[in-house]
Amino acid sequence: MRTNFWAGRASRVFYFAVYAALLMPAAASAQTSDTSPPQGSAATARRVAGVRASSGLSWSRWASVNVDDAVPPVAPEVPCSLPQVLEETGKRIQELVASLQQFTAIERIEHREADRSGAWRAPKTRSVHYLAFISEVRPGWLSVDEARNGADSLNLFPTKLASRGTVALALIFHPYYVEDFVTVCEGLGQWSGQPAWQVHFRQRADKPSRIRGYRVKNKSFPVKLKGRAWIAADNYQVLHIETDLDEPLSLIRLAREHQVIDYGPVPFKRRNLQLWLPHNAELYIDLGGHRYCHRHSFSDFELFSVDVTQQIRDPQ
Repeated sequence: MRTNFWAGRASRVFYFAVYAALLMPAAASAQTSDTSPPQGSAATARRVAGVRASSGLSWSRWASVNVDDAVPPVAPEVPCSLPQVLEETGKRIQELVASLQQFTAIERIEHREADRSGAWRAPKTRSVHYLAFISEVRPGWLSVDEARNGADSLNLFPTKLASRGTVALALIFHPYYVEDFVTVCEGLGQWSGQPAWQVHFRQRADKPSRIRGYRVKNKSFPVKLKGRAWIAADNYQVLHIETDLDEPLSLIRLAREHQVIDYGPVPFKRRNLQLWLPHNAELYIDLGGHRYCHRHSFSDFELFSVDVTQQIRDPQ
């Protein structure tokens, strides 16, 4: 029997937790298909690139953007070896998991809701101490956990819509999970002036969704993703990821979701270590007839190898 999770919404208060850390044991490997995403015109590519590069988008402008609208330009006649790109990127992600027992940062969370005209209302913001744990609890099983101000509480988000697990999205390219997706190397493009391999990915129909989902009133709803990643041509670090829903989730009235994440190098001088971590993330959601934007920015990174949960307090 289908349940309407929006019944009685006016009289009940509950959280929508968007998470990207539902990582279960890796499934049996399968051959990756090389089905290319739809091609768009050059004019469409320029329009999409222009929309993505601008800030303060109205809802109507954002709603016209989808990773499958067009393939961004790539260098002609430059061959791309998909197996090599996936292998080398997988090594970088494995190095991240091995090095990153836990890190802290100052996280700024901004929540906006669009009105009926598509204009964004005034933002609600909050800054917190963010703590992330990535570990392999046993072979084939990665655990990603987060805490804010020393607690695993959704009350620290500005509203009742909580978005979590930003750091986990790049794990799509971990060897445990990459074969859950159909992947296509579109060619050598650029991100912020840096040569980068463009890789399109889409959740395989014969694999469960293990990366992302929604939690509503203690029930989890995995979602299928499609997206595009820009991977540095020189060191195979993930520079940028954009994702969309591969299909709506009608049970909770999730019509659209678009996520954009920028990654960059973070030096940890005391450990003589440099890791590539998310710096900024934007999440646009059309959920239950309401339209939201969440922005996360991270700064003041620190890396630890011991439990520091008790040391974290509210930012001043």
